[in-house]
Amino acid sequence: MELGQRRSLRIRFSIPVVLRGVDEDGRPFEAAGRTITLNQHGARLQAGHRLRPGQTISVTNPASGAEAEFRVIGPLAPPLDEVGEWGIECLHADQKIWKIDFPPLAEGSDAHILLECRHCRAMTLQSLSLVEVEVLETAGLLTKPCAHCGKSTPWGYPPQVFQARTQADPAAAGDVTGGDSLLTKNRRKMYRKQAQLPVRVRDYFGEIEMAQTENISPDGFCFSSLHEYQVGQGIVVICPFDAALEKAEALARIVRIGPESHPERYIYGVRYDQVLR
Repeated sequence: MELGQRRSLRIRFSIPVVLRGVDEDGRPFEAAGRTITLNQHGARLQAGHRLRPGQTISVTNPASGAEAEFRVIGPLAPPLDEVGEWGIECLHADQKIWKIDFPPLAEGSDAHILLECRHCRAMTLQSLSLVEVEVLETAGLLTKPCAHCGKSTPWGYPPQVFQARTQADPAAAGDVTGGDSLLTKNRRKMYRKQAQLPVRVRDYFGEIEMAQTENISPDGFCFSSLHEYQVGQGIVVICPFDAALEKAEALARIVRIGPESHPERYIYGVRYDQVLR
């Protein structure tokens, strides 16, 4: 679903959940799952239990204890080792099971980044200018109004994005695929921040496109694109891109293609090689 059709912004954020419902034989079940992407009203999740399109399930977020009813929209990927991917939609839009505040969709915003208020610990997908992004990356904190605190407070990346990612948790936030890739095991320990930034991508044939990141890390980023690239393909990028600034391009390489990619929209993992001077 394209950005203009969604009721709220979508982010890649992995949250373990517990699913409860009634199967086709009328027997109650309980199963573990994990979100892949989510927005205010729904999610794409992995589940080891086979779900049915149209059925109602209860989803619990163990981290917060929040629970809500969701409708299963349908499968999003063929099952692999009995684990499938499903699209679900919350039946009550006012229930915030993810404990993340999503801003209304708006035109003209430069970037959207998931931040946490350091006072009340509320998480909000913030609309930021590229100047604010630069300050955040340099100083680590931004002063922004907090609706929960009723005043301006310091905001930063949620602490969990700095936790080491290990091979035992391949579905950690920001993973483009599960399993091994061209990235080394050491690179798996690099943290990824949920950030939607404008990025300019140029290939070695001269084709240029403007795209948007899904998340970023010190050694690369994940971005969505309408163009088809190949694993191992070299590209030249500017991230974040600001037409008003003369920012150096960086040599990079496509290292992964997301499992949710399809001919209309692709998800790519990118690794930096070096900065062009």
